[in-house]
Amino acid sequence: MRRRLLFLVALTVLAASLAAPSFAAVGKGYSMALGSTFTITGRTGSEAGTDRAVGKVVLAGRWGVGPWRVLATTSTDGKGNYRFTIKPHRRGDLALRITPPDHDARRYVLHVS
Repeated sequence: MRRRLLFLVALTVLAASLAAPSFAAVGKGYSMALGSTFTITGRTGSEAGTDRAVGKVVLAGRWGVGPWRVLATTSTDGKGNYRFTIKPHRRGDLALRITPPDHDARRYVLHVS
C-alpha cells in the first residue's frame, strides 16, 4: 500500500513537471499590463569575419499551450538589426518565438495582467 502511494505521488509530480514548461525551456519572462506595448529589438549573428545575416524575421506567438501563430514578420536592415512592437489585447501568458534569418531563435514569455 505504501509503495503504491509513493508511486502515485511520483507519477503526479512527473506529470505536473511535464505539463508546465519551465522558463528555461520557454524563454525569458516579462510582466506587463493589458493595453501596454512590448518592443523587441535584436541583431542577427555572424561568423567571425563575415557580414551579419540579413533577411526575413518571423515573430510567432501562442496563448498558454495553444497553437503557434505568426503574429508579424519584418526584414532586417543591412546590419542585421530588427524590431517588433506588439500590444496584447487579452490577459494571460503569451509565449513569443522570434526566428531570424540566422535561425538562432529567441523566446520570451509575456505575463499580461
